[in-house]
Order: sequence, then structure tokens, then C-alpha cells
Amino acid sequence: MTFAPDLLESPSGLKLTSADFEPGNTIPPSATCEGSNVSPALEWTGLEAEEGQELAISLTDQTDIKEPVLLWLVTNISPEQTAIAAGELPADAIETLNDYGESGFGNPCIESTSETPRRLQFRLHVLSGPSGVGVGDPGNEAFSKVISLTVDAAAVLTKVDSDAAPLSGIN
Repeated sequence: MTFAPDLLESPSGLKLTSADFEPGNTIPPSATCEGSNVSPALEWTGLEAEEGQELAISLTDQTDIKEPVLLWLVTNISPEQTAIAAGELPADAIETLNDYGESGFGNPCIESTSETPRRLQFRLHVLSGPSGVGVGDPGNEAFSKVISLTVDAAAVLTKVDSDAAPLSGIN
């Protein structure tokens, strides 16, 4: 499993948001196995891009904080990029394998766990330099490379569970 501690605020002012869901609320059906299972739109502000940097985006299932699961990792994103559209990737972006050994966006179904709601964390990673991650690299290894190069990050939490109240304590 992939270690990914909760991170909600960036001291630098970096902020990650989505037009498709409010922080702490349910992810849109289009981003689940109930829908078309495509990544939601994500955008970020407060990034002061520097030459040589790279951005990465991860999605982890934080339901079991002791054993988070990597569901999606995208690397090789230009620091000039400020958003990605739902279901799309920036030019030259690279998707690795997730903890299920599959490439691409892998949002879980609520039925796949006895825990409800499933807590999901999207995280924008600002890397100090190129990650060196390649297409189809194992998620654990790729995520470790990303974490080791992360110099700033911002996150937004969401959940999979249409009947639960919003997650508390999430900004």
C-alpha cells in the first residue's frame, strides 16, 4: 500500500479545488464506477512556478489512514499548467499504475469496502525537478519518487457515499 498522510493546507498559499465538488462532499457520479469513472476537473492557484519544476497529481483513498491506497498518479505536468478538465490529461502528462496494478483514474466503488464513506484525497505535488517517472511504472515506486521530490503540496478531500453527511473538519 502507499503511504499518503492527510494534507489540507499549504503554508505557501497553494490551493487545490474542483468545480465538480465542494471540499468534503461527495465526488460527482461521473467520477465513480456508477458513472463513467473519469477524473473530475481540478484547478490550482498560488503556485509560483520555477524553472525545472514538475507538477504531479495523486488520488489516494484515505479511508484507512494506516494503509492508504493509491488510486491515481499523474506526473510530468508543466508548472505553467493551472487546471485539468474532467476526464482529460495535460499534454505530455504520464499516468502510472495504481495500487490495483491498473493505469489511469481508478476511483473506488462504495461497495468495495465496508467503510462508509470512503475518504478520497486529491493532492497537487510541486516537485523540485523531473520525477523520472515513466508510463506504467508501479504506483508505489512512482509515488515514492514523487514524495521524495515534493517541495510544496495542496490537497482537497472528497468522499464516495451519496447518503452520508459532509466530512467534518475539511477546508
